[in-house]
Amino acid sequence: MNYRPIILRLDDPDDVRVLSELEANSAIAHRHDQLTSQLENLAAIRTPERGRFDGRLDVVQELLGGVPEREYGVWVYYPWSQTLVHTLDEDEFVEVRTAANRNKLTTREQDLLLGKTVGIVGLSVGSAVALTLALERSCGAVKLADFDELELSNLNRLAAGIADIGTNKAVLAARRIAELDPYLDVRVYEDGVDDLNIREFLRGDLHVDVVVEECDMPFVKLLVREHARELGIAVVMEASDRGVLDIERFDLERDRPIMHGLLGDLTTEMLEDATVEVQLAAMATMIGVDDISDRIAASVIEMDRTLITWPQLASEVTHGGAVVATAVRAILLGQPVPSGRSNSELPFGISADLTRRPTPPAPVTPAPSAVRLPDDLREILEDAMRSPSGGNSQEWRFLVHGRTIEVAHAPEYTATHPLMDSRGNAHRLVMGVVTESIVISARARGLTATVEYDPHGPDSDIYTRVTLSEYADAAVDPDDAAMAAALRSRFAQRSRETSRELTQPEHASLTDAVGGFSAELWLSADPEVKRRFGDGVAVGNRLRVLVQDMHTEAFDEFYFHADHPDRLDGVPVENLQLSFPESTAFRLLRRAPVARFLHEREEGSALLRFSQDWAEQAAMVGALTCAGDSRRDVVEAGRAFQRLWVAATAAGVGIHPTTALLCESELLLTSAQVFDTAERAAIETQMDSLRTDLLQGSNALVAVVFRVVAGVTEQAAVPSPRRSLDQHLVVRAEARGAEVNA
Repeated sequence: MNYRPIILRLDDPDDVRVLSELEANSAIAHRHDQLTSQLENLAAIRTPERGRFDGRLDVVQELLGGVPEREYGVWVYYPWSQTLVHTLDEDEFVEVRTAANRNKLTTREQDLLLGKTVGIVGLSVGSAVALTLALERSCGAVKLADFDELELSNLNRLAAGIADIGTNKAVLAARRIAELDPYLDVRVYEDGVDDLNIREFLRGDLHVDVVVEECDMPFVKLLVREHARELGIAVVMEASDRGVLDIERFDLERDRPIMHGLLGDLTTEMLEDATVEVQLAAMATMIGVDDISDRIAASVIEMDRTLITWPQLASEVTHGGAVVATAVRAILLGQPVPSGRSNSELPFGISADLTRRPTPPAPVTPAPSAVRLPDDLREILEDAMRSPSGGNSQEWRFLVHGRTIEVAHAPEYTATHPLMDSRGNAHRLVMGVVTESIVISARARGLTATVEYDPHGPDSDIYTRVTLSEYADAAVDPDDAAMAAALRSRFAQRSRETSRELTQPEHASLTDAVGGFSAELWLSADPEVKRRFGDGVAVGNRLRVLVQDMHTEAFDEFYFHADHPDRLDGVPVENLQLSFPESTAFRLLRRAPVARFLHEREEGSALLRFSQDWAEQAAMVGALTCAGDSRRDVVEAGRAFQRLWVAATAAGVGIHPTTALLCESELLLTSAQVFDTAERAAIETQMDSLRTDLLQGSNALVAVVFRVVAGVTEQAAVPSPRRSLDQHLVVRAEARGAEVNA
């Protein structure tokens, strides 16, 4: 596609013949001759001492030197518009064009820039960069690469017309530069760059000094950097969002990690055939997943769902062009421009300040225990500290007096999660879970463990009392030892690998585990039941991360271990076993404005597809219901669930609780106004489906729902953190009956 102007000099017979042919063929639709104005401009520049308003016809005549004005300078023909323009020849043209640069740029600097070449990949923001560089003449040559053609939707940010639709973007940029300055050397790569031509683009017969990368294909973004680093070429990028300017000085730092190490081990080979979801996640990571504006963050999640193009605004693109051109010029002039990422955000833009994420409290360093526990008691309680709890809040306290352990609720550890425990059943379940952990650990030591419920009445914070025998009554049963080992290795199996069916012994281990409790176990391997179960999990999880109040609790619970390696509670996102795109979406969803933006538009329905995958790939889905509605019934169901989970672990079977929908359904029974009418209806519909499909119509109080996984050995990425036992321990000294916080 034609983008090169034809420069004609009338003192050259060949050029005169070309001009005659153009005229004869009626190829000139427009003729523009403003040479007199340009000569006057040149005359004023060369005689500044005469002032801005003094006439200079004498200087103009001196410049012409007797040459007819029609033959002076050059005639430039633009084939794409059939326009013929009369202008100054190159040296005088450049002198006039750059006159206003003086003092901003010295003559020496302008001459230095004339010998530089800039490569630009991607011609949206890249077009603004190219035009700005050309306007300033901050280089002598430009290489432009983009395979894409102009579409109507591009006209919100690209300075083009509807007559240009269908024209290659790099060609359009080259034409605009040629119309501005026909003497600049512009090379166009209409097929973009790929692994076959990237070396020629960066080197070839015209070596690129700085490459500006502004494409929206992660593979190409990484490809450009890999080769630029190898060749020692600086890379500059602007994200058209919050004024993010990214500079990688590979010309100075050949060993510098690509994208400042943000991409980890990601390579072009991994991206070349990657899914759309992986590419979007890579794109978000490249432009700064933790620093992009809230609206772009929401857009990443909705791309190829409710959006078909990366959101950009002309104001931000134009701003980005100026920022990048300034950085490129400074690098080319040898000024001290370091590698790194910075922001030059536009005021009053849509890129709202990032929501400040809560900083978890610093871990408490406990005081040494004033009363030493017997070794077996301490080991038993250390095992109990491994118990699961909602959000890994570890909401218990152990009151120890002799061989008696009382399990109490410690509400200060769940003060930030009231909605997920709106009626108290969530923490009652946990009290049962931790009680059963004590029992399992004690039996593995040959000790008897007698459990009393509500030893101080149903209104006390103390839920159970476990009395242990002084000495082992008999040899340890191998099954009890296996259960204790499983207690220590238990974790939530969140893998989405396809599970095999349970064997009969595995199935029996689950049913036998709950046989001694009043709670009832429900299991189903029916694909349709699993599918509808997954729909409910997805509804619950989506509301949990999008509804404002629920979102606050969710992201107090979930965090990235790499960001908070010293945190001792909560659930590391790494343990959710999410894919790269899903993990990226989680990072974006941490921001309340992003969640609110999606929630207000009823979007984000596909962002938690993994919830449905969890159920559909499981061997079975299950639930435990309580024998009644009392707190003892719920505590006993908690004991049953922990024994089931530990027994499953001992049998090599994974368990994964999925409780968001259940907690939200309990919230509907309170006066809290958290959900809108449609959301309340969705929760009720999914709970009705759960009762109909899995519980076979039972209206019993549901203690917990979960999925069962067999044949999958994937481990948790990060061991679930735990506080020290001493932070949860109160020892009652026998001599005085006094309490000592250990």
